Amino acid sequence: MTTICIVAESPLPPESILAAARDFSPRREAIFDAVSMERMEVHALGEETADVTEGTRAGVLGVNWERCDYDWSQPGCVKAPVTDSNVYEPENSSWEITAVPASGGSRVEMKWVREFRHTPRGLLFGAMYRTIGKPIFGRYARETLARIEETA
Repeated sequence: MTTICIVAESPLPPESILAAARDFSPRREAIFDAVSMERMEVHALGEETADVTEGTRAGVLGVNWERCDYDWSQPGCVKAPVTDSNVYEPENSSWEITAVPASGGSRVEMKWVREFRHTPRGLLFGAMYRTIGKPIFGRYARETLARIEETA
């Protein structure tokens, strides 16, 4: 299991950041560019939870997808443990975003915890995640925050 954690500052208040993380409308694709509305299915949406499948195109290798149980019942964070995936082991994989007040805006932490399936796809993406994941996810987190700020 490998964890990548990215911390950044935003001029927006924490609630603006967290609202974007739990928005499953067509705006999601504009904020999280790895998400495609054509590959997203909202199975259930409650006041503080959502059961959602999201897919990301992986070049010529097809689509990587994960189904997550999003939970924002705890103040300051949105957690998304993986319940099924074609690339991740569900028991030990998740995504989480935390936003707390800081310097007139927010301190934002995005954390990806990934364990990969023991399949050719999982082994390939696991090796890539461990070797070049930090800079890729760092750029993705910063670009995502910038898009949240642009649309706020």
